Amino acid sequence: MKKNRIFFKDNLLSSRQVFLKTNLLFLMKSGLCLSMTLLSVNIFASGTTSGQTLNETKINFEIKANTSLKNVLSDLQKQTKFNFFYSSSSVNKQTIVGPKQNFSGTADELLAEILENTGLAFSEQGNRVVIYENVASTKNKPKFQTRKISGTVRDENGSPIAGVTVTSKLNPTYSTTTNDKGIFEISTTGNNDFLQFSFVGYKSQEIPVGSKETINTSMDLAIGSLDEVVVVGYGTQKKATVTGAVAQIKGEDIAKSPVANVTNALVGRLPGLRAVQRSGQPGADGSGIDIRGFGNALVIVDGIPSSMSNLDPNEIETFSVIKDASASVYGVRAANGVVLITTKKGKIGKPSINYSTYYGFQRINKFPELGDAALYAELSNEAVTNTWHINGRNSTLSLPFSKEQIEQYRNGTLKSYDWFNEAIQKNSPQSYHNLNVSGGTEDVKYFMNLGLVDQDGFWKSGATNYKRYNVRGNVEAKIVNGLTAELNLMARMGKTNNPSTSTPLLMAGLYRTYPTYSFYANDNPEYPGIPNNASQNTLMLMDRNKTGYNDQTEKEFNGIFSLRYDIPKVEGLYAKAYYAYNNKITDVKNYNRKYNLYSYNADNKTYNVGFTGNTPSNLNVSNLNEVNTVFQLSLNYNRRFADAHNVSGLFLFEAQEGTTNSLSAYRQFLIDGVDELFAGIAANQRNDGSSSESARLGYVGKFNYDYKGKYLAEFAFRYDGTYKVMDGSRFGFFPNASIGWKINEENFLKDVSFIDLLKVRASHGKVGDDEDIAAFQYMTGFTYPNGNYIFGSSAIPGLVDRGLPNYLLTWYTSKTTNIGLDVSLWKGLLGAEIDVFYRKRDGLLANRLLSLPNSFGAVLPQENLNGDSHKGFEIMLTHKNRIGDFNYSISPNMSWTRSKNEYLERAPSTNLVDNWRSNNSNRWKNIYWGYVADGQFQNQEEINVAAIQDDQANKTLLPGDIRYKDLNGDGIITGADQQVIGRGTTPELFYGLNMSAGYKNFDLSLLLQGASNFNAYFTEELQNPLFNNASAYSMFADRWHRADQFNPDSEWIPGKYPSTVSSGTNNNKRVSSFWLKDASYLRLKNFELGYSFDKEMINKLKIRNLRVYVSGQNVLTFDKIKYIDPEAESGRGNYYPQPRIWTAGLNIGF
Repeated sequence: MKKNRIFFKDNLLSSRQVFLKTNLLFLMKSGLCLSMTLLSVNIFASGTTSGQTLNETKINFEIKANTSLKNVLSDLQKQTKFNFFYSSSSVNKQTIVGPKQNFSGTADELLAEILENTGLAFSEQGNRVVIYENVASTKNKPKFQTRKISGTVRDENGSPIAGVTVTSKLNPTYSTTTNDKGIFEISTTGNNDFLQFSFVGYKSQEIPVGSKETINTSMDLAIGSLDEVVVVGYGTQKKATVTGAVAQIKGEDIAKSPVANVTNALVGRLPGLRAVQRSGQPGADGSGIDIRGFGNALVIVDGIPSSMSNLDPNEIETFSVIKDASASVYGVRAANGVVLITTKKGKIGKPSINYSTYYGFQRINKFPELGDAALYAELSNEAVTNTWHINGRNSTLSLPFSKEQIEQYRNGTLKSYDWFNEAIQKNSPQSYHNLNVSGGTEDVKYFMNLGLVDQDGFWKSGATNYKRYNVRGNVEAKIVNGLTAELNLMARMGKTNNPSTSTPLLMAGLYRTYPTYSFYANDNPEYPGIPNNASQNTLMLMDRNKTGYNDQTEKEFNGIFSLRYDIPKVEGLYAKAYYAYNNKITDVKNYNRKYNLYSYNADNKTYNVGFTGNTPSNLNVSNLNEVNTVFQLSLNYNRRFADAHNVSGLFLFEAQEGTTNSLSAYRQFLIDGVDELFAGIAANQRNDGSSSESARLGYVGKFNYDYKGKYLAEFAFRYDGTYKVMDGSRFGFFPNASIGWKINEENFLKDVSFIDLLKVRASHGKVGDDEDIAAFQYMTGFTYPNGNYIFGSSAIPGLVDRGLPNYLLTWYTSKTTNIGLDVSLWKGLLGAEIDVFYRKRDGLLANRLLSLPNSFGAVLPQENLNGDSHKGFEIMLTHKNRIGDFNYSISPNMSWTRSKNEYLERAPSTNLVDNWRSNNSNRWKNIYWGYVADGQFQNQEEINVAAIQDDQANKTLLPGDIRYKDLNGDGIITGADQQVIGRGTTPELFYGLNMSAGYKNFDLSLLLQGASNFNAYFTEELQNPLFNNASAYSMFADRWHRADQFNPDSEWIPGKYPSTVSSGTNNNKRVSSFWLKDASYLRLKNFELGYSFDKEMINKLKIRNLRVYVSGQNVLTFDKIKYIDPEAESGRGNYYPQPRIWTAGLNIGF
């Protein structure tokens, strides 16, 4: 896209100079690049060294008088880098008896002292310390005949877990814990007994004993809804203490959908997140998301503003959505909410290798069916007859098809050509491969990922394909004690291949070509034929080898380097420096190759060129290079005081820069064969280019406080600056605050055992936005080039004045209020999250509509004039349970949003009707205006007495035509008879139902997703058969028509649609409720059925886990629209249909 260059009268001003000095940035970048190099050396050098252990950790520790062992371990965990794991039944009952003591020594000496005489021991596993009972101290005291069972318990990575409580279900007095090697031995009551395994932080298990003598098992991490850590603005927080509106899902849930674009895996999974897929075209599926209907959300991937569509699903750790004003900490582009994506990191342990793959087929999900040659011939005859009748029958009626020809088309004597089936293949392959490796030590942790997705299109020519490679490496290294570095590197290359003709034109070509025309001259594939529209032989245009191609290659690289320094002698305080670099290069090559279409002369049996397209052959190439950087310095604090006051804070400085450069060139060719610029001729050649810069500064402050996890509060602000507006309006202060109350922590509810969580929360804040503001409007200057001036025989580019400078423009603001309720009952058996919200925006951009004299000589600039509001609610319910070997979960969610124009600038109304129809201030946005259809005329008598609809005393109307309500009763259908007839084309209500179940080694997941309160409008070819000389859809077989089309006076046969008239009558083409369809739908969006092989069997093959599965995407759709997909962007049928995808896959871990 070309961008005009701007020259300013006073001085040249770069957006970068507005905020940052070039030399300072250069030093910062150079220093960080050097640090990245040093980090690589450190990682290499320290890859085999061990971290600081318990006996190397020296501490000064105060043991309070008569305190619980649990509190001592909690305090010790905060003071050291170690995390303590233990069985509650073993630790909670222990108390350290005696006066206050001050301890000085190593951590292992302290643990040995406080565990003395408790019957407990400890085991060090990396940064985890497990407190467990010795097997020798087991409480088993058999009272009758028993049988011994032994075994080993491991975690999800195959490492032994110490301290797991193992209990007999039939006799709970039989209980023991695993030792530091994960080994246990226990007595049971016999074959009918069950062993129960439990451990803090892991999912409990119950395994039947049967005749087994050995039971080995693995435990999965169990992050319950209350303990779950969610990603919030510049940090993480326990879900139970979050006071804002935040929703989160795990990357493993996203990876269940076999889609090339991650966006399409999100629909229906989270309340408030609205995802829509408009197309199924590989590499360009028209997918998008918004939050609460606010608009395009800001997507942050590991701290970098980015796009989610090109991520590999297996590299995603968490996906969080910030929906309320707490998004303000991310700056001016966060007014519509923020999506935070974190990628996976390494974990301490031996290397874990995982490979995932699937292969499947795509099939067209829903697309209007084309009519055959017999229907086309009938419609063509009827169009001529009806037009002849409307025009007064003042000429001889001549029909294009005879009765014999129509019958021959019907019985197959004359061939009917199905252009759609000739062009589209039924099954198109799609495949995916992913390999990742993770692991680490105390010093270095790593995650490496390699992904490939390959998706073919529906064209039989094979001209459409999308292929993407993803590479990622995330490394975290401890440089010295208290100093940690992270280096995240990502590279991506995506290649999209298409024919040179755009997809909408190709789809339109399929339904515009008459089924009476052959694909090839004389049905000879060597000679593409000339269809009714001369140049639109769609089969030819789909063949990239014959007519050219449009290929796009995207290459993206980003690198993130950060340093964290734990400041000594100040508990909980650390500083962090962060630098991110992102470079995206897009190359497009569009080659239009000269081609011929042929006709056949049967007399002399020759093929003749009847049309030549793309004359001469030509080539367009373009390059877009985008570079964006983010630099942050932050100070973070997190500490607990007096075992009651939890305090955390953040202060952050952020600078963002962006540069964009584009180049393009055009050449024509006299000779085909070399599709490169150098081979082109000088005549008509074009070259162009543009560049732009952007810069923003921000200061962020954030403070969190909670008292005993009961009373919660957060205050945050962002002081932001944008390059787009003039000094004085450039910076804005955007605060937000939220509070929460965990009612279940109050004394009057503490004894209500079935309430896990009952929390109310509220937030309010202000966010700024500069998205739609054109930069530098406050400066005078010239636009160049603009128009051409002829001097002699030469055209010289000119320049024009930019117009009035705009000194008043500033960013627009939104104020958002959110009230929420979180509930969890019966240990997570039931849960609910409910939010209601209201957002009001002021200062939206508009041009003041005033009448100005011609002598004024300029257009009024934009001003902050308009305003709007959004309101809505969200509900998510959860239920999960386990019954023996069967477990299941159900989670429905629903979101409703509606928006309103509070004020919309417009010219003064000329009359009351104009004000009623066109003044959209204080009016809902998603409304559809039109005429109210009142059925169809059944006969000529009804037409004669009806209100005038055609300005010609209804002389152009026919039986079957649409009748409209005369709302004002004046006997004439005019604009004054319009009213709101529908909800618009964007859903107000989104809902989803996530279900999963597992039985032994089998697992099943289902996702139902739907939307309602919106409409689809049929237009053009879906409204009028033969529209603009097109063919016709099969739906028009059900139409009003004469009983005998060769007798213009025969009786009318009723149908669903009006009769056929060439290009349609103006009456039937009015915007009305007749063509407005309820687009509400429900989809079985995704299902997956898997089987995991027994670990005892596969472990012998050195395989950690092995799972096979089958899955489907867009499996079923239930809706009221028979002919088009309810999510399709076009109401005429020229869209690339969404695919139904069936896949079979494999997950294997070593």
